[in-house]
Amino acid sequence: MTSAVVARNRSNTLEYLVRNAGADKWAENADAAARFQTLREATREAMRLPSAVRAFAMPG
Repeated sequence: MTSAVVARNRSNTLEYLVRNAGADKWAENADAAARFQTLREATREAMRLPSAVRAFAMPG
């Protein structure tokens, strides 16, 4: 089974969405990223973020 993550492009590097007790944070380490079971779930989560974040889903 594959998983998916939510990421954004920052200063020529990717940052990954990390979930901590209801607070969303971003980390450069992909190992810390919140994992979603499907790409569809990750895409839905990326779309829920403010448009200024410009996040996207990708296989993790």
